[in-house]
This record gives sequence, C-alpha cells and structure tokens, in this order.
Amino acid sequence: MDVAVREAGLKPHIKCFAHTINLATQAGLGVPRVARLLGQVRRVAAFFHRSSTATAVLMSKQKQLQLPSHKLIMDVTTPWNSTLDMLACYLEQQAAIAAALTSPEIRQNARSIDTLDSCDVRDAEDLVKLLHPLKTATTVLCEEKSPTVSLIVPLKSMIEQNMTPNDGDSTTVANTKTAILTNIANRYSGDAFNYLLECTVLDPRFRTLPQLDHDQREAVFLRVQNKAEQLLQKQTTAEEREEGAAGGAHCPTHGREEAVRDDEPEVTEPAPIKTALEDLLGNSFSTEPEESNSSKQAEREVENYRKEASIPLSGCPLKWWQEHCSQYPLLSHLAKACLSVPATSVPSERIFSTAGDIVNAQRSQLLPENVDMLIFLKKNMAV
Repeated sequence: MDVAVREAGLKPHIKCFAHTINLATQAGLGVPRVARLLGQVRRVAAFFHRSSTATAVLMSKQKQLQLPSHKLIMDVTTPWNSTLDMLACYLEQQAAIAAALTSPEIRQNARSIDTLDSCDVRDAEDLVKLLHPLKTATTVLCEEKSPTVSLIVPLKSMIEQNMTPNDGDSTTVANTKTAILTNIANRYSGDAFNYLLECTVLDPRFRTLPQLDHDQREAVFLRVQNKAEQLLQKQTTAEEREEGAAGGAHCPTHGREEAVRDDEPEVTEPAPIKTALEDLLGNSFSTEPEESNSSKQAEREVENYRKEASIPLSGCPLKWWQEHCSQYPLLSHLAKACLSVPATSVPSERIFSTAGDIVNAQRSQLLPENVDMLIFLKKNMAV
C-alpha cells in the first residue's frame, strides 16, 4: 500500500490507526510473562470447549455460585481484543472454573490443566485494566457516522501517557507498557503527522492541541492559514478563467460586427462625473480591494476560529462547520476535505462482510447490480 500510494502521487498516506493499535498491543501481549499467562488461560478455555461434560459441569457451578452463565471465550490471532475478552471472562468465572476442575466428573481428565494462582490473577487483573482503554479507543475509531481522522492525535497522545511506566507498576505491567509504548511511539511522522495535526486543529473538539507546546501549536495554525490562502487564490483564479471563457464566447460575433463597421467612426463613452462627496473623500475611502486580501481573510478566519468555544466531545464537528460555513468560508472548505478522511479501514472491510452475508449458497443467482443495491441499502437505510 505504501508503494501504491507513493507511485500514484497520493500523499500523505494515513495508515489505519486500528491496525496500529493492534500491532502495539500484540507487542505488549508478546512479553514472555504475559504470553505464559495467556497460554494458561487459553488451555483452560480450550479444555471446556472440547468437552461437553466439562461444559455441563461448569454451567452447574455457575448456577450454584450465582455467576453469569457465560461460555468461556477463546481468542483468535488477528483481533487482539478477543484476547482481552478471553482474559476478562476467565476472571469473571474463575471461581466456577476452579470448582468445575476439582469436581469428580472431570477431575481425571483435567490433571494437566493448571488454574491461575493469586499472583497470576493479580497480573491478569492489571492487564485487563491496562488494556481496556485501548479497546475503547478501537471501538471509537471504528465509528462510521462521524469523523475519525481527527481522533488519531488525541488518542495516540492518550495511549502514550497511559503506557508510560510509573513506580507503582508491577514488573509484568511495566514490561507490557514499555513494549506497547516502544511500538507505537514512532508511528506517524513527517508529512503524515503534520497532516494529522491540521485535521485535529480543524476539529472544534480538539483544536486546543494541549499535547503540543506554544510554538508547535502556532506552527500548525500557520500551516492551516497558508492552506486557506492557497485555497482562496485557486478559487479566484478559477473564477477569472470562467469569466474569461464566458466573455471569449462572444468574441467572434464582435469581430464580425467590427469588420462590417470598419468605416464607421469610433464612439467613446464620456468619463463618469464624480459627485461632490467622491471628489472630497474619494482618496481616503477607496472601494478598490486592498492588496493581499486572501492573506488577511485567511488570517482573520483563523484568528476568529481560535476564539470560538470548543464543542462537547459528543458533538459533531461536521455539523458545527455546516452551521458556521458562512462565517468561515475558507476554513469550512478545508475542514470538509480533511475530516472526511477515515482513521481506519474497518468500515470498508465491513462491506466485504456484508456482501458475504448477502451472497450465499441460497442466493447465488443474484445479479451484480442487485448485490450493489442491496449492499447500499444495508449500509444507508435505518431499518
């Protein structure tokens, strides 16, 4: 994908942040102590999945201990959050698991199965607490109905702060934090990170950029102002070209008329007569546009935008820009272009899953155009 983006001249390339979180978390879960702990939990869950007798005994123990009747979860390789769910489910059911493994019905077959001791349970509880914010961040990023690219910088900063080891951490937690922090710290740099900062500053929820110092914030706003100036210049140039094209369409007619009337005398219109007020104050109050108007307009919009109050985190930035587009015509155009970039590839990958649900053995004769329409309706209609 990197090569494709580079060869196509499409930049910057914003990589899927959910995949970035997955890679960093997998690095943390690969710490030897954590890997051994997960291996123990995985063997317990696999034992109850394989044996219907063990499952029945576990369910009876859950009822006796008044625990939720949840089946133990087995994690899968790709989505790391399944490992977190497996660990959380084990901690929830550990009393029922211990009781079931010591019951006469399955004791003989469960001799090779070891439950977690008190130290393991403490580490497991710390890991669940540590990884829960990462799961929440992944869920937020996979939202399909609100902008997500502006979330990358705030969430990355939050993860880096939470993954910084402190004196109260156990050895297991400290090593896990270090592995995650090392993996995610160097993600997004150069032009991609600058673009993400610009997207963040154009989101009225996060424009204060508290994770940056004063000089860095000023540099971000200056880049946004320069882009607004370039946008206005492009709009002005396009308008001038359209006016020129519209005027040029009548040139041939005028040329023929002039050829016919070459012998007629040229008529010049008299100069307009100035009013008394124009004669007195015309030089002081000229209606001519000032030079570098685009620079002043962009600077004024950025200055006023920075004075606006931040909207709640539950608010929609696109709706805010829609309501303020007349006040910020340049910045609203930039915001619409930047905030439309998705932070993850999850929504597009979900479309393949939807297509798999629609096209199956019982509906294999669907025409391609009908499949397209069904997918579109599924993704856009609230039923």
